[in-house]
Amino acid sequence: MSIKALDENLINKIAAGEVIERPASVVKELIENSIDAGATAITVKISQGGTDMIEVEDNGQGLDREEIPLAFQRHATSKIECAEDLFNISTMGFRGEALPSIASVSRIELYSKKKTGAGAFARLEGGKFLKLENAASPDGTRIMVKDLFFNTPARRNFLKSPVSESGHVYELLCKYALARPDISFSFSNDKKSFFKTPGNSSLEDVVTSIYGRDFTRYMIEARYRGEEYSVQGLISTPELRRLNRKNQIFFINHRPVRSVLLFKAIDQAYRGRLLSREQPVVILSITVPAASIDVNVHPQKNEVRFKDEKTVFRTVYAVVKDCLEQVDYRPLNQYSSPDRNSSGGYRPKPEIREWQESAMEFKYSDDAPGSGSEPPPLEIKPPVSAEGYSGYRPGAGEYKIIGQCLNAYILLEKDGSLYLVDQHAAHERILYNRLQEAYAAGKEVAQMLAVPLPIELSGRQISMIEQNKEYFMQMGLTLDVIAPDAVLLRSAPPWMIGQELEIINELLELRQDSSLPDLKDELMKSMACKKAVKAGDGLFMQEMETIIKDLFSTEAYKNCPHGRPTIIRMSRAELDRLFKR
Repeated sequence: MSIKALDENLINKIAAGEVIERPASVVKELIENSIDAGATAITVKISQGGTDMIEVEDNGQGLDREEIPLAFQRHATSKIECAEDLFNISTMGFRGEALPSIASVSRIELYSKKKTGAGAFARLEGGKFLKLENAASPDGTRIMVKDLFFNTPARRNFLKSPVSESGHVYELLCKYALARPDISFSFSNDKKSFFKTPGNSSLEDVVTSIYGRDFTRYMIEARYRGEEYSVQGLISTPELRRLNRKNQIFFINHRPVRSVLLFKAIDQAYRGRLLSREQPVVILSITVPAASIDVNVHPQKNEVRFKDEKTVFRTVYAVVKDCLEQVDYRPLNQYSSPDRNSSGGYRPKPEIREWQESAMEFKYSDDAPGSGSEPPPLEIKPPVSAEGYSGYRPGAGEYKIIGQCLNAYILLEKDGSLYLVDQHAAHERILYNRLQEAYAAGKEVAQMLAVPLPIELSGRQISMIEQNKEYFMQMGLTLDVIAPDAVLLRSAPPWMIGQELEIINELLELRQDSSLPDLKDELMKSMACKKAVKAGDGLFMQEMETIIKDLFSTEAYKNCPHGRPTIIRMSRAELDRLFKR
């Protein structure tokens, strides 16, 4: 087989495949160009998930007619001039690949105008100019990308459904709106508006615009400014939790990135406050010296490398941990006259002290914070005498409850052995089995509310509810859309009362996960987990007795619904061996 040079058209299509993966990739490159052009307002419109049309309009500096052909030439850019600039990048784009890559696999119409120049219009197809002329245009740039992948049908065939592709675009726009609260972003899909941010530099207002007030009330501010590194953003109290990391968003010098290092720092900071499978909501903007990171790692520029990983890790970990420790985030009653802030939203009243340098005293390692310290003293609550309580129960063998250890484990003696019962896992199993029985028997699946409850949600969540009404009815939820960002809850299962917003959010997350075989079962597991007593809850002897009694009369009592053990046995022989008897 002989070697030969590829033609320019094929080279462009191959290069486009590295940069343009799906419609969201096009939107990403175009809004980054708008940001670099100094825009203060960016409007994004799509149809059919972006495959039919993507329109991005900004009020940035615009292009002259003479500059437009150069803008669509590969590796032509105004953002770097020499190799050294690659190690001190301050702009979102820098490779000069975006526009030529997009143009090679689509049909493009472009209007652009500088404030001091005449307007221009260009039309391209498959990367080739069909028209370039003067035309009336407002200041800034308006670009329309049509028929994406029309000349690469194999790539188009591998795209997901329009709903799925529009979801990727929505999530991308949310990230950039959160990264730049000083820019007003608006997004509409198939002529339906999803959100518009105010562009007033307030991150809290952006979060409210996208996710709603009921979401914002559980967010607290994290803030630190040092000589080289700074951290600013919002983190959730333990009351707001998710099933995955989709709502953990990081920006490095205003660039949205994914970073295992930062995920790990958050996990360490929240350790002990959430269950292992629960994730907090985090929106953090981290500023570092431009020369200390490498953003030229991935074609889509969504990964970075840090020159000093340990310092970044310690800084983020310490800021988040210190913030969680100093703020009063005791649970609020979601719908009972909470305090309102000046903007009308519900918020806890944080008492934020200045971040202390001593919080940095954490070793960068795989171990939990403080893992090298001495273990805490063993706390065992002695049996409490109570009228009518004997300490024994016949059935499944007699047992004697000794007490509670570390506010997390119930100790009992049975059949000559010591048993340790995880109070949370045990109670979770009990509640899960009850929910299963109730659904199987059709008992009280739905209950009409005396007063319908209004709930604020994001535009995308409202759209999902409209598309999945039957799914919510099966769960016992009757939801009526009453506004672009609000629904009215008319009925709900009795065990959801008091946690309606949290459960609806979780249902929407579960609905998006097509890999789950049984969504109803996943919801019951989640609800049992939320309602169960937690590690750290002190229990009276009567409460411990009830949990143990119910556990031993429950099917599959040895494991919680998620598979963790509920009870561990240590025989007399094992104890004797430990004490070398």
